Amino acid sequence: MSKKDKEKFHKTPEQNVKEDVEKEVDCGEGVECPKTGCEKEIDTINNLKAQLEEWQNKYLRAYADAENSKRRAEIDAKNLVDYKVSNLIKDMIPLADNLELAINSIKDKVDENVLSGIKAIKDSFLSALVKNGVSKIETIGKKLNPAEHRVVAQIESDEEPETIVQELQAGYKLGDKVIREAMVATAKPKK
Repeated sequence: MSKKDKEKFHKTPEQNVKEDVEKEVDCGEGVECPKTGCEKEIDTINNLKAQLEEWQNKYLRAYADAENSKRRAEIDAKNLVDYKVSNLIKDMIPLADNLELAINSIKDKVDENVLSGIKAIKDSFLSALVKNGVSKIETIGKKLNPAEHRVVAQIESDEEPETIVQELQAGYKLGDKVIREAMVATAKPKK
């Protein structure tokens, strides 16, 4: 490979074409070019360069649009799954409430083995919720957080106002999203 060929090898195709055209066309101003059609060839080359640039821009825009569509589709799919999971959990949470009500209503009326069996079912159910990212909203002794707690009563207490003193119904979160607010009673000053 000659030195000239090696130099061409390290340049872009556009640089090589430009150099070749300049060598062939360098006729000087006002001098007739010995090769006929030089100007036509230069115009053709310039048109082809413009078309190449236009196609490159179109390709880049199409590629960016495809990437954006892919990202949007992934986000939409994740949001759909999260929505379905949160609805399923929302539908299953009353089961925990009903098990708690059952335990409280039959405490003194049934055999201890039956009661411990129901408690085990409730604990197993709550454990399955925790494994799937569900957590119980903390209430007693906490300051009222309107995003997580719904006040349904106020009780006279020595606690600071807006401190939760009683939980009437448990609340749950899936990650950071509140699935169901906790129904609580807050403290109010004694008269």
